Amino acid sequence: MFRQSFSSYANNITTAFGFALLLVFVFPFFWLSNMIVSSGTILLDYGFLKQHPVVSLLLLALVLVFLFFYALLVSLMVFSVRNDLSHVKMHLYLREKIDKFAVKYFVFLAAFTVITAVIASLLVGFGVPVVFVNLVLLLASASFLFLPQAIVVDEEGVGSSVLSSWDFIVKHPAHFLMVIVFGCISMLVLQAIEFGVDYFLSGGSILSLLLSLVLLIPFIEALKTYIYMNRFGILQSYDKVM
Repeated sequence: MFRQSFSSYANNITTAFGFALLLVFVFPFFWLSNMIVSSGTILLDYGFLKQHPVVSLLLLALVLVFLFFYALLVSLMVFSVRNDLSHVKMHLYLREKIDKFAVKYFVFLAAFTVITAVIASLLVGFGVPVVFVNLVLLLASASFLFLPQAIVVDEEGVGSSVLSSWDFIVKHPAHFLMVIVFGCISMLVLQAIEFGVDYFLSGGSILSLLLSLVLLIPFIEALKTYIYMNRFGILQSYDKVM
């Protein structure tokens, strides 16, 4: 499974490297006091609502622009892997479908991010332990793990895709846990790399984010797509060819 996923990642290395374009947003995020770039991730501080309303809105606007391009790249990566496995006519879908996939995923990401950011900020402001808030956000995010695959592979609306992704998780808990564990271990490795670089030099957070964008995220999307499409029996014939 990992071998086939890595093969799909390698076949779409150009798309994977396209995620590096998201580094353009890192510099504005560094300048904003309520954004944290660390361990291969970009985090929004829970106290952002305490800032001036204009600053908070500007911060959310920048995050939404980032999410739009992120959704576009994720959709493109998932579709590229889908194309490898099912041999869909790429030029047709790139022209007529990929933008629709990206918009659907972006709509979800935008709504989810804004709602959870506001709720989390309010909860922390009312004294709810940060650890509890983080745990709830982690579980909520994990429940949508296969949403990009449902949107691109099943070609459904956002609501139907959410239900399809939940249905897949319920029916394939082992695969769900495998991806979660792999992601957690990978994040620990990125943290170790960041710490090592910062100990001797500097810029560890930038390096860990770059590795996350061009290696971890696209590979995990390739892995999830391979797992998700396996329910159709498409991959049996693909593996025989490989």
